[in-house]
Amino acid sequence: MFRSFFAPFNRRIIFFITAMCAIAICTVVLVSASSIMLTKKGRSERIIKDCVRSLAFRMPRPFIPSEARTALREARDYDKWPFVDYTAIVSPDGSIIASYGSLEFDMKELLSNNTIKNSSTRVVAEPIIENGEIKAYILLGSGVFLMDKGITMYLLLSAFAGTSGILVSFFMAKKLYKKMLQPLYDLAAAAKEIGVSKDYTLRVPYESSDELGDLVTHFNSMLDQIEKRDRLLTSHKKMLEHAVKLRTAELAKKNAQLVLEVAEREEAEMIRCEVERINQHDLKSLLNLVIGYPELLLSKGNLTEHQENYIKKIEMAGYRILDMINNNLDIFKMERGIYKLRATSVELVHLLFEIQDDITSMLTRLNVTLRITFNNHPVSTNNTFAVAGEYRLLQTLFSNLIVNAVEASRSDDIVTVAIQTDDQTITIHNSTLVPEEIQEKFFNKYATYGKEDGTGLGTYSAKLIANAHKAHVSMTSTKSRGTLIGVEFSEQLTIADTANLKPAVEQMFM
Repeated sequence: MFRSFFAPFNRRIIFFITAMCAIAICTVVLVSASSIMLTKKGRSERIIKDCVRSLAFRMPRPFIPSEARTALREARDYDKWPFVDYTAIVSPDGSIIASYGSLEFDMKELLSNNTIKNSSTRVVAEPIIENGEIKAYILLGSGVFLMDKGITMYLLLSAFAGTSGILVSFFMAKKLYKKMLQPLYDLAAAAKEIGVSKDYTLRVPYESSDELGDLVTHFNSMLDQIEKRDRLLTSHKKMLEHAVKLRTAELAKKNAQLVLEVAEREEAEMIRCEVERINQHDLKSLLNLVIGYPELLLSKGNLTEHQENYIKKIEMAGYRILDMINNNLDIFKMERGIYKLRATSVELVHLLFEIQDDITSMLTRLNVTLRITFNNHPVSTNNTFAVAGEYRLLQTLFSNLIVNAVEASRSDDIVTVAIQTDDQTITIHNSTLVPEEIQEKFFNKYATYGKEDGTGLGTYSAKLIANAHKAHVSMTSTKSRGTLIGVEFSEQLTIADTANLKPAVEQMFM
């Protein structure tokens, strides 16, 4: 509550000025009273000593107690001795011969020291000496009263003057704070109103050349800057809102176009699938002749060895075309996640030999060498690396990746296919760099670059086939090391499953 009462700045200023005046007045009064008391105390001691010496001198000689008692009664004058409260004549042994007034003190201490001085009593003893012998002692004493009439009157007058001074200082402080601190209150009120209303056009109307005037001037200048920035921010906000509105309308328009394009693409895709389905049906009908007639010719016999080889190649080409037609339907199912793998034991070494044989003419035409290694050594027909999968799909996977590597190579380049049985991987390496434009979308659908007849489906279908076989396909390409595509099969597909699987039909007669 005390802190809350003095929270306003004006109360603190008034209290400070009033308190300082009160402290100053009290200090002056106390110093003056102390000075008066000390002066009175020293003066009373001098008077007592002078009086006791005067009395001792006025005592009759020779010393007779009765005459000394009469002389003491006649000599004592309280009007001349305002500080004397006690007079007495005492024999050397301490017995009182005559006394006037009362005062408590130790007689033995007085006679031994001739003086008693403490906080409440002042007593002086003066010996009466006759013929070198002390006949008696004259005693004068005074009680010390700090608050006599003079001191009391002084303190009353000081209290009245101090109270008047405090009241005057209070009203002067109140007047002074209104005169000096009103600009500060105007500043506080303006800041509070600006904080509530956000109106930066308000100003504090105060002009002066003192520090408060400088403070108000700088405060108003700050408000000018804030008002200017507020106008700029408001203008910029409106401009941004307009730009956002235009951008939103543009995005809405593009979104509508995109929705339309997606719908058109879906319709075109559906039409394409239907056309492919029809074409596949028609192609399959024609392929029955390409596949059937070689079988008929071979069954008739009467063919030379070369003729039989030619007819077998024609028959095998027909089966491959049939596989390609079937692959399109399988890729469609893989895209939708509904394809079921019909796994057999596929020997990948012989599959790669077959792909090498199929692209011999391409290698010759492009002057590119295809090298196959097995565990960092040249491959041979005795090497084996079997995985669980579908022969025609795996043939499509590696054929697409190898053909892409060969087509991207320069003349006299070497494309290396490395088989590593320790980590169940097959990597394909060529020395050229995949363009940065398609590195991140290398396995995306329709991702192609620099090939006039490229469809962007080769790597896409390779990734789908790898996923269907629970294999992982990856690509890294740098200027210094070229391009490396890796296909990593799981250990489960290469060891556990192949032991109980039949070999692929396509490899049974090789």
